[in-house]
Amino acid sequence: MDPIVILGAGLAGLSTAHFLKRPWRLIEKSDRVGGLIKTEVIDGCYFDPTGHWLHLRDPEIQELVNTLWLPDQLVRIQRRAAVFSRDTFTRFPYQVNTHGLPPEVVAENLVGYVEAIYGEKGRALRERDPVNFEEFILRYMGEGFAKNFMLPYNQKLWTVHPREMSAAWVGRFVPRPTLKEVVDGALGAGSDQLGYNASFLYPREGGIESLARAMKQHLTGGELSVRTEPVSIDWKAKQVALSDGRTVPYSGLVSSIALPLLVDLIGKGASGVPDEVRAAAKRLRAFIVTYVCVGARGANRQPWHWIYLPEPEFHSYRIGAPSAVYAPLAPPDTASFSVEFSHHGELSVADAEKYAVEDLVRSRMIHSADDILFARGREIPNAYVLYDDAYGPAMAEVNRFLEHAGILTAGRYGKWEYSSMEDAILGGRACARTLNG
Repeated sequence: MDPIVILGAGLAGLSTAHFLKRPWRLIEKSDRVGGLIKTEVIDGCYFDPTGHWLHLRDPEIQELVNTLWLPDQLVRIQRRAAVFSRDTFTRFPYQVNTHGLPPEVVAENLVGYVEAIYGEKGRALRERDPVNFEEFILRYMGEGFAKNFMLPYNQKLWTVHPREMSAAWVGRFVPRPTLKEVVDGALGAGSDQLGYNASFLYPREGGIESLARAMKQHLTGGELSVRTEPVSIDWKAKQVALSDGRTVPYSGLVSSIALPLLVDLIGKGASGVPDEVRAAAKRLRAFIVTYVCVGARGANRQPWHWIYLPEPEFHSYRIGAPSAVYAPLAPPDTASFSVEFSHHGELSVADAEKYAVEDLVRSRMIHSADDILFARGREIPNAYVLYDDAYGPAMAEVNRFLEHAGILTAGRYGKWEYSSMEDAILGGRACARTLNG
């Protein structure tokens, strides 16, 4: 029997190979496995692409990580995150930690919340499900929180106004506070343990890429090809043409590569793609994240693992501090940062590097630009999927065709979704279970 072909050796592809009970062929275009969780070392500082912290909910995955892939190699870290607004640090999540902001801002947030949840002003929204992300924010947090953090921050992150986005994606990613939590936060008794990432796991050595390396090390029953990529897919003949000139037959195909690219590759095959599917794939949108890896002299000035920057005078939307999260990620007396920008191609890497230093100084994360040891920008294409009005119908059209073609998808890119590392592993497991029958 022909092997199962898996496109992309990120966590979803590695997980698929791990759980398969049939021969497999794993294809990866870069020089090593890991996908988005490739750790880069610059002058002794370890950088993961925009911070990858591990959250495990599934018992089987917990067992695998703790006993097979990274036994006794994980440390648990309690999140210390903040929002920097009105020249003030407040603990994250913002909606339950407003103490310390100007009194008029705290009052506006609190009154807006009460009006949204209990008042006449919020009645109309309470009587139906939110139709977009802006309505979700107004429905569950009110006009004050919307104005002072949620709308400006999310517009900066997602590159579009929240009213242009669906509310379907928020799930566990956007916590909805209770009245007690909001009042406690206004009085200085708030909690920073709200949300899915209040604590997380991280490898003791080697950065987050050590997880991918461990998964690869324990693979059996198949063949991995790196520096190789698909150039076309014939779904009727069940064949993948590769960049090295070979054509590989398959009995099943799992893709974790970007969904629009998958449709394009199928379109280049002899069996082709219907016009309506090709058009739907073109409606699927994402944006670029440029992150700037920064090293600075001296220990971290602030205690925060990362900070959110909602205000327009900051070009970046978030600054991470790997050395504050876990000290071994930078040499002694060195602070490391990952400064993040979202855009659609209009921001050059050189400008991002300049803005990163400016934002670090302005947010008081470093003392002076003279402290900078290096600032090196990197780009992530398709970093975040846009859940706009076109998303649902376009995904339905593409997925109907893929089901007809017998092609499975997994992972953040393959599923074209906003999801976690564990979600990618779970997606690979689901594909393997389907193919194992």
